[in-house]
Amino acid sequence: MVTVIDGDHQAPAAMAHTHHAVFAREPIGYTRHHDNTVTAHTLTDPVIAFRYTPDEQHLQISSRQPLQSTARPGRPTRLATGTTRFTREMMRARLIDDGWVLLHASAAVLPGGRTLLTLGDSGAGKTTTALTLASTGAELLANDCCFARPNTSGSLDLLPWPAAAAVGLGLLHALLLADSARAHLKTGEPPHPTQDQRVTDALTTGHTGALTSASGRELKAHIWPEQLTRWFGLPLATTGIAAGVLLPRVVSSTRAPACVNDHRSTEVTTSVFVTSDEERYPDFFGFTNGNNAGMPTARLEVLQRLNRLPRQAVDLSHDQTANTRLLTALTASLQSGQHHHPSAIGTAASTFPWRSSPTAGCWCRP
Repeated sequence: MVTVIDGDHQAPAAMAHTHHAVFAREPIGYTRHHDNTVTAHTLTDPVIAFRYTPDEQHLQISSRQPLQSTARPGRPTRLATGTTRFTREMMRARLIDDGWVLLHASAAVLPGGRTLLTLGDSGAGKTTTALTLASTGAELLANDCCFARPNTSGSLDLLPWPAAAAVGLGLLHALLLADSARAHLKTGEPPHPTQDQRVTDALTTGHTGALTSASGRELKAHIWPEQLTRWFGLPLATTGIAAGVLLPRVVSSTRAPACVNDHRSTEVTTSVFVTSDEERYPDFFGFTNGNNAGMPTARLEVLQRLNRLPRQAVDLSHDQTANTRLLTALTASLQSGQHHHPSAIGTAASTFPWRSSPTAGCWCRP
């Protein structure tokens, strides 16, 4: 249960706390009490107060004074945004308790229902793969992270992680989606609350080059899941069953082709699991009791099943047409179960594009 009160004059005043954390860029002080309750306050004005009672799984959120919307019409208040994020974290805890784990993965449900997982760290090409497949007939299940749980058929059930998609400006233009984003923003529709103003300005003016922060981090457009459909017409899926795994990397050379890479390992390692700390959502309330990446037994089983699925390492290029041709050929090969290398790719690669462990019984390298 989550209870929220805006403008509660009875809300507790801010106090000194024993611990501090930064949750989605919001500095927060918190204290764990002897009765297991946790109290917390934001360290910026206007103050938002929290009280979590684990025995009741009840989170109370309140502000002493009403929180006004920002200067941009339509943007949610900090209270609304914070409530949504903490409610999502409580749902993450319930799913983890039920055997799910969270993966660094995008996922696309192909025609016929087979779901292709794309694994990798930030910048590996998960978003490029997912949006490319969604633009060519697949349903988008996840853009960057998704939940997985072993099922009785020997594969993995998949669920989306509800979060905005972070998409680079270059990819938006390459997929011919930037014009639609610009049209919606120009009508006065508010951008995502965490989107950098420079990105909004670039989208509304038609700027196509990549933007970077002072630290060198790429600044990206933040797109709500519903906007992926309403703005861009991309179909969304709500569930899937894993049928194959791609392990991409984006090759920086402008001359490098998009191709299958048989020289890279396709072993899936524990780095595939997400923790809330690295996702900017530290679990200082203790929702998951330290298991924010999933229960150990569930993680082990998921890792084993990922390594039994057909897998392929691919190199993506800055040529989106070539990327599309490669991914279309590979997904067709996965769906048909054929053992030949997709001839449409036009690169020298092995005879068997999909690899899996010998115990999987299919698509094995000799």
